[in-house]
Amino acid sequence: MIVDQPEKKSMQPKNQIIFPDYSNNNLGIISSLLRYYNIPCATPSISELDDELASKKYRNVVMVLMDAMGSRILEKNLSTDSFLRRNLRKELTAVYPCTTVCVTSSFFSGLQPVSHSWLAWSLYFKEWKQVIDLFPYRDSFTGDLIDRNEKNVLDFMNFDPILPKIEESTQGSVKIHCVFTDIARPRLVDLAGKYLTKIGSFESLLQTTLEKSREPGDHFIFSYYKSPDDLLHKNGLTHPEVSEFLENIDRLFAEYADQFEDTLMIITADHGMQDINNHFYLNSVQPLNELLRNFPAGDPRAKFLYVHPGREDAFAERFKREFGNEFLLFSQDEFLSKKMLGEGRMHPKVKDFLGDFIACGIGNSDILFAPDGFRPPKEFNGHHAGLTAEEMFVPLILVK
Repeated sequence: MIVDQPEKKSMQPKNQIIFPDYSNNNLGIISSLLRYYNIPCATPSISELDDELASKKYRNVVMVLMDAMGSRILEKNLSTDSFLRRNLRKELTAVYPCTTVCVTSSFFSGLQPVSHSWLAWSLYFKEWKQVIDLFPYRDSFTGDLIDRNEKNVLDFMNFDPILPKIEESTQGSVKIHCVFTDIARPRLVDLAGKYLTKIGSFESLLQTTLEKSREPGDHFIFSYYKSPDDLLHKNGLTHPEVSEFLENIDRLFAEYADQFEDTLMIITADHGMQDINNHFYLNSVQPLNELLRNFPAGDPRAKFLYVHPGREDAFAERFKREFGNEFLLFSQDEFLSKKMLGEGRMHPKVKDFLGDFIACGIGNSDILFAPDGFRPPKEFNGHHAGLTAEEMFVPLILVK
């Protein structure tokens, strides 16, 4: 059984499909910053940001990461004369999969996903025969928290974060601050480490960022806020609650911008979001479920699928028949040859994590998996990690 599936003739995708472009990508923001602080980085930087950073020696460089505030989300909810849209310098594609785990791992490491391997919300670890939600660090299907002393993913997939590199390269002359929402996931808190200050409201994020910028010396301030991601998951792209939030932060950005002195503020997002109208339960499609060798991982719009050896052709044929209008199905080789995860040294866990097939959303559906005896998955009205413009395009907003 497929839940909430309309007639297939009505499921032809009308969405613009966007593939990641690592020459015009939100990881390029980090490359520009690393270049500014004289640290090498393999990913191409953003020329517009390079030029702005080269135009003068800013005492403060502030990067504000708004979770899921994709550029198409701004278009749907804010007028063209809004502060954020007026200061939009260009549109970038997101790191892929366009999900917070993957993108923020690229931001904190300076690496493309193929090299850091933090590819999705949930990853399958063959060592433990377990799918783990990485950022809250729990079993994906039971919801039980995992003891890191017993099972620590960092044994497989640790990386050197960029913040200490900036501190070292500048010989401590640039003070580093992370101003994060107090509901930031444990992994983000760990990555921020000694630089972290937690805040509550969005206005307190701007106020704390402003206060840090007024301290003596030069500063790099990385500020992160969890919304509008939570609102978009709950409501979809154009709900009044989403519009009200974006209008409010637009007003606050405008009010605070003039209070910053000798500061370049970079405002961007990790990913966007897409409206979800259909939830496909893969475990209810028995011909497909029986071909899986273990529970799937990934995200609901970038699903990693593990198929019994020798049954790959049968799985691909049936999957495309069931979901071909809503998802692009790639074999692992196809996915990697298209450089969906970027270029560079491949992390040894990447192929294990990807499985045999990757299903990437192009319509308005997601793929869920609810085996008997386990907690049911959440059905969101908005989701990301697919290949539509609403999910893949993020803004580069520069305020000085």
